This record gives sequence, structure tokens and C-alpha cells, in this order.
Amino acid sequence: MTYFILANPHSGAQKGQHTVEILIPYLKAHQIDHKLFSTTQTNQEAKLIQTILSQMTKTDRFLVIGGDGTLSLVIDHWPKDLPFSYLPAGSGNDFARSLGISLDPITAFLALEHAKARELYLLKYSAQTFEGYALNNIGIGLDAAIVKATNHSRLKTVLNKVKLGQLAYLMSALHVLFSKKPFEATLSVLTENQITKEIHFNRAFLMTFTKHPYFGGGLKIPPQASNHNADIHLVEVERHPLPRIFTLIPKLLKATHLSDPKVFHTIASQFTIQPQSTQPVQIDGETYTITKDDLLTITTEKRTIFY
Repeated sequence: MTYFILANPHSGAQKGQHTVEILIPYLKAHQIDHKLFSTTQTNQEAKLIQTILSQMTKTDRFLVIGGDGTLSLVIDHWPKDLPFSYLPAGSGNDFARSLGISLDPITAFLALEHAKARELYLLKYSAQTFEGYALNNIGIGLDAAIVKATNHSRLKTVLNKVKLGQLAYLMSALHVLFSKKPFEATLSVLTENQITKEIHFNRAFLMTFTKHPYFGGGLKIPPQASNHNADIHLVEVERHPLPRIFTLIPKLLKATHLSDPKVFHTIASQFTIQPQSTQPVQIDGETYTITKDDLLTITTEKRTIFY
């Protein structure tokens, strides 16, 4: 068996490179067959996957090293019927956290050597101008605006160099929190009884769809969510005066916020959202835009992972 490794050295402020530098000497020392394919530029995953698929046999394993964003891009191009494995090397690592995968490269690999193939569900999304898969969550409104502002900030580049990238996110969050306006949206929800119901939001502010509990590097948005069923959780907060919104923070840190009347929470197997104005969308930390009256449909798809 050969491990075909696709690594993003630049993920997590060079954590990907650090993980490779730890793992590869270990594989060589223990005479474990492997082939390393490292990305050197953005959007290179699809090309490397084609090369890997042309060389792999049925007994080989495919292993991804990188952050949640890297794995999300890989999943977009990886065949649905083939299993994958993952060693986390990102900033947030929420997907690994949801499965209990160790952040230590050697510990995670040792677990992988004896792992069995397990089924899990990923988010599958489709709109007019973008489609793909998400490992963690899809956000419309506040969190998407924060991610967009951070990614376009020159300060982020500077702070990343001195390993203070989270400060850029915090500064963007404070700015967007004061400036982001609420939006109208209509939501079609497919329930477990295969009944479709509509929900209209007049002042939506934060709208997050997720498959597992974790968000933003460890916060539990819907504590009971799981990768091992087809349930999609929606957590939505209307625009309130900032003092009222700030009262949610202690509850969020304690994972008791879903009991707050300011928070809307529902579970379904499929959502379709239609905003009444153009809004930013964040998908596993990558930003997109959904235009007025466009439809964004979110379902799930079953995949197989060794962990």
C-alpha cells in the first residue's frame, strides 16, 4: 500500500509545511511507501488529483494535509466513490475537531494506519454562479461579511507574517458588526417528513448552515449536530441593537445560546434560501456572492473517510 499525499504547505500560516516536515521523515524512517504532491499555487488541487488518480491502485490510500479550506477544495474534485484521509494543518481545524482527529501529525497518522472506512455526510451546495461541497458551514450575512472584509484587508497580510492573523479577523469583525445591515430572505425547508415549509426573515443578520457543532476554531454553534447523519442545522440571529447581540456572547461560549429567544434554530435535510438583496456568502472560509432573487440550495452527500 502506498500513501498518496496531497499537501498544501502554505495552509494555516505554514502549518502545512511544518506537518510535512514532521510526517515525511517518519514515513521514510519506518519504510512506509508514499508519494508527496505539494501545491505551489492556488487552485492546483484539481490537476494534482488527476495525476494521483492515474497512479493509484485499489489498495492505496489518499491523504490530504492542509486546512479545512484545502480539504474543501480537494473534495470538490475527488470522486464520490473513493475514500479519503486527512491530517489537519490549518488555523481553525473545525472539521478535524468534529471527528476527533488529533492535531499532532504522528498521532493522527498512527490512528490512520489502523482506521476503518467510515461514512459521513458533507454539505452540498448549488447556486447560479457557484456550487460544490462544504465540510464545516455555509454562512450568509454577518460571518460572510467578516470573512470577506478580512480576506481583502491589507492588514491581514502584514499580521499573518508576524503570526497575528486572528487580530485582523477581530478588527474586521468589529467594523462589520457596526456597519452590516440586516437583509430579507425566504427559506424553503424540507423536513424529515418530506414536507416543504417556508420561513420568511425580515431582519436576518447571521445565518449559518452546518453539519457539525464547530465554528470559528472551536465554538459550538449547534452542539448536537453530527457528521454521521444527514441533518443540516440552521442557526439564525436577527439584527438587534448591539447591546442585545453582545448578551449572546457569554451564552455562545457556554454553548447555551440556542435557548435564547433571539436565536432561531431548525434542522432539515434540505434548505433553499432566496435573499431579497445581494449578500456575501462564506463557505469554509472562502467568500462568494449571491444576488437578489438567486436561489442557494443546500443538501448533503454521503462520503467515506478513513480516520
